[in-house]
Amino acid sequence: MNIFSLLQKAEKRLRTNDPLYHDQADTLLGVLRSFGILPYKRSSLNGSLHKLVAATIVEAFDADTTLDIGTRRAGTFHRYGFSTKIISYYDKMVSEGLLVSRTGKASGALVIGELIDALPRRCKTRTSVIIF
Repeated sequence: MNIFSLLQKAEKRLRTNDPLYHDQADTLLGVLRSFGILPYKRSSLNGSLHKLVAATIVEAFDADTTLDIGTRRAGTFHRYGFSTKIISYYDKMVSEGLLVSRTGKASGALVIGELIDALPRRCKTRTSVIIF
């Protein structure tokens, strides 16, 4: 699904009072911070952006789709009202193997990697509630 559509859906869904969705986004946010993809410094200032990045992946996971990045132009992200740093976060995810790309950078169809894909199964075996 188009990255801007996913970002808009994730943004809208984050405004709802869905505790499971927020839990999933927070869990993935912790994973992304532990990999060093999203910085933990100044999280009070940029925390909502970081959670939006995590929520976008949760949205793609729930829809069982790829993250389709058709453009890497910062101006396009700005025009749609999103931060221009988002593309660099996806680049880091590709380099860490959390997202899989044919080009080695965040462009084209990004497939969710094995680690993120395995989170629901790992959570299910440890608790009775699926967190992600």
